[in-house]
Amino acid sequence: MGGLGRRALGAALGSVIILALFGLAAGLVRLLPWLVSPEVPLDVSLPFARALGAGATEMAFLIGAPLGTALAVARFVERGEARALHALGVTPARIARSLFPELVAVGLLALAASFAWGSSADVPGRFARDLVREARTSCARASAPKSAAVPLLGVTWLCFPGEPPRVTGTLPGTGGALIYTATDLSPSDDLRAVELSHLRVHAKKLGSIPLELAVESGVVRGLPGWGRSAKLPALVRNLLASGSAIALGLLAAHALLAHSLTRRSMAVVLGAIPSVTALVTLSRLDASTLPGHFYWLVPLSAVVTSVVLRLVLARFFLRVGAAHPT
Repeated sequence: MGGLGRRALGAALGSVIILALFGLAAGLVRLLPWLVSPEVPLDVSLPFARALGAGATEMAFLIGAPLGTALAVARFVERGEARALHALGVTPARIARSLFPELVAVGLLALAASFAWGSSADVPGRFARDLVREARTSCARASAPKSAAVPLLGVTWLCFPGEPPRVTGTLPGTGGALIYTATDLSPSDDLRAVELSHLRVHAKKLGSIPLELAVESGVVRGLPGWGRSAKLPALVRNLLASGSAIALGLLAAHALLAHSLTRRSMAVVLGAIPSVTALVTLSRLDASTLPGHFYWLVPLSAVVTSVVLRLVLARFFLRVGAAHPT
């Protein structure tokens, strides 16, 4: 079974690399306008690049390890090697368990890659707060009306001599219909929420009626974050993601071996869909106000999805697969 382990390791690493390249390319597209902007120093953009890189790495290992393992096992079944081992009395569970060392190796590599991005990958908001503070200080010293842009956050400080500076921007998701001003702005560590002081929201006129809302403070939530949330310690989060990937790889392998599935499409379904479920659950928890101990829902949602998929396969598709083994 060593040959299967080597093939599974190679397929898992190949899938991880491909997914990581796609993730990094998507992150680069998001970051590129700031990298070429003369208003954003390179050392300021670096923490945001690390946050995007850490998120892409997490995604690549969480999906790539189970997916690559499933594809290698499907090929193993297709070549008849699994059938030969079954004839010798080797159970599907034993074959699947033999992949555990290779999946652990991939998990350890995922831990190393996650830590390589550095601790600043989890707290890009701290650097954003420094930018806001510097722009506000520059604004307060103005001797004539001026503005100070903070391009990383898409806000602008309005400076008037003898008056407190005010920050202005448009509320996300409104298509520019709602404009706000505030005396201060403080983003969260992962930039998924922004707290505003002495907030005023101005809406475009409805006919001849202007609309305006004024509150002492307000919080805008649900913003697109940068990389991983800082709700969990880095080690706990990395162990959660890598442990989930290992478990999902073993579950996918056992399902393919137990039902003698050879189709690549089945391997993709069993290897990728539970992982995507875990990733979506992780992302939703990052964007929510739930505390860190709710992250146990990540592996639970993935395992439940894996079990449901297997039941659906057994109920609707296995007879078709038996009639058409290829």
